[in-house]
Amino acid sequence: FLEGLHQVAFCFRQGTVKLVFQPAEEGYAGAYHVLEEGILDDVSAIFGLHVDPSLPVGTVVSRPGPFMAASGRFLITVTGKGGHAAMPHSAVDPIVMASSAIISLQQIVAREIDPLEAAVVSVTFMKGGDAYNVIPESACFGGTFRSLTTEGLSYLKKRIKEVNQSNKHFPSPTYLRSRA
Repeated sequence: FLEGLHQVAFCFRQGTVKLVFQPAEEGYAGAYHVLEEGILDDVSAIFGLHVDPSLPVGTVVSRPGPFMAASGRFLITVTGKGGHAAMPHSAVDPIVMASSAIISLQQIVAREIDPLEAAVVSVTFMKGGDAYNVIPESACFGGTFRSLTTEGLSYLKKRIKEVNQSNKHFPSPTYLRSRA
């Protein structure tokens, strides 16, 4: 890596080359803090690198246009009413409610985003209960959302919150908390 940078610097003998290793590049607004520090003030060009373990060592891949997406994370907690699995009519099952919300989230990209725009909502975990015969009191799930534009990222964040606030078909009592 450093040898490659040395060769680039050798080709462009005039000017200043800044090497920036962005902290917290996936989440936690690492780029924001880099910009706030003024590190990229008066920069003529930027070349971003990202490691891809699926490529052979020494391979460099590029293409024009945006290459990496902005990302956000979400965590949603659904609270129902716990009970015995043999008496589901006496409970409000948060697993079923969470499952319904997850299906609704998948419709955001499938039906609301232009197919020519890149966006993704991925639910990557779900937790609820730890017994075979007990409907838990609550369940939670979360994941990531990504877009190549800040407008797209804002839209996904807004819609994730809306979807989880509008699941009115859930029986009472319910509580949905969204942190996106």
